[in-house]
Amino acid sequence: MNQRNVEYIALYSLVIGVVLIIGILIRLFALSQGLDDFSSTIAFFVTIIILTALYASLQITFNQLLSPRIKAFLLRCLAFQKMKDNPDSVPESLTIEDSNLITPDVIEPVPTVEETVSASSEYEALRTHAIAEKNRATQTRLEKVLNYTKQTMAAYMSEEDLTRLCEYITEYNAGDTLQKISPVKVDAQLKSIDIMHFGWNIGKAFNKKRVHTATFIKDVFAHTLCDLEISTIERKMSHNESKTKIHLNNQLV
Repeated sequence: MNQRNVEYIALYSLVIGVVLIIGILIRLFALSQGLDDFSSTIAFFVTIIILTALYASLQITFNQLLSPRIKAFLLRCLAFQKMKDNPDSVPESLTIEDSNLITPDVIEPVPTVEETVSASSEYEALRTHAIAEKNRATQTRLEKVLNYTKQTMAAYMSEEDLTRLCEYITEYNAGDTLQKISPVKVDAQLKSIDIMHFGWNIGKAFNKKRVHTATFIKDVFAHTLCDLEISTIERKMSHNESKTKIHLNNQLV
């Protein structure tokens, strides 16, 4: 039997004893007033019933209404005294549930609208700057390739063909394939290996796949490369041969 049950038994025994004593006193008082034994016994039981009901009512009222308020009041007093003695400490005897009665909830700060807008604006500024830098680098690389093309091919093709070649290269820089191509013609001095070297140089500068570059120059220089398959061009375009007009150029990368 635990301590709580012993306390309940002792409490109820005391209450029952007090009720019986009061009932007996009421019965004796009734006899002294000239009532018969039956009426005195009735008075005894009525007294016991009334006192028992009164005790039950008081106990329910105390447990449901008064006890929580008294407990909270005592806890506040205890906590206040503890914090007054040591402001940095929290009473160890208080449970988490009890401490909620005396300490306010900690509320995490919520970003304001201004802070949210500021963070978003900072991201947009960084993103805009990064895109601008990327576009600037792409444009610089394209201009470098176009200058190389004009300096290399001007002596071997007409102005019209050179202009179209630069337009095709600009389009190729933006994507791997071209929609519509009218092949350009070059001087007979340029052999297929020269065109393949030229294609390798610009493809390397644009960081294109070999097969895409081979397809590009096969379509653009269809007259010169008419006898070669794309797979052959892809394989031989980076071969370094000494007797060529156009050499492999790694300075464009």
